[in-house]
Amino acid sequence: MPVLLHLNGPSGVGKSTLARAHAAAHPGTLLCDIDELRSWVSGWEDDFVGTGEAVRQTALALMTAYLRSGRDVVLPQLIVTPAQVERFEAAAAEAGATYVGVVLDVAPDTLLERLHAREVTPVTAVISRIIEERGGDPLVLEGRRQLLDLAGERDWPVVDTTDRDAALDALARLVD
Repeated sequence: MPVLLHLNGPSGVGKSTLARAHAAAHPGTLLCDIDELRSWVSGWEDDFVGTGEAVRQTALALMTAYLRSGRDVVLPQLIVTPAQVERFEAAAAEAGATYVGVVLDVAPDTLLERLHAREVTPVTAVISRIIEERGGDPLVLEGRRQLLDLAGERDWPVVDTTDRDAALDALARLVD
């Protein structure tokens, strides 16, 4: 049965990095990075949220079709709203796949250090700008707390990303 592996976590925790590594270790896995897809839409930098909603709908269709082919999908995407999570769970169910939600976490100081040191790309630059406009580091830490609460509510595993290889091993155990 195919798996939709949703790597949820705060900005800077390593969602995209671990998603790429997981996909590389599991040939045939689709890496569906919605933030990257968003950057394919003209004007996305000025309407990050609006473009994200349109792209999420497109990504859901893409993931559903790919899962129907019998192959896995890894989704690195920050989602704190249960209703949004339910959209991805429904897409997996519609495709006859298993949805595995995971919250990636790391100590707060490490999280902020990683966030501020990450490679600047067009996508990370816009995300960093939005974080600063909406509250900076306290916003990131509040989002982390909300994600840990969500993990508890949904009975999702929390995977510590301090050690990348250990985190990848934990993710592999969840889908194998």
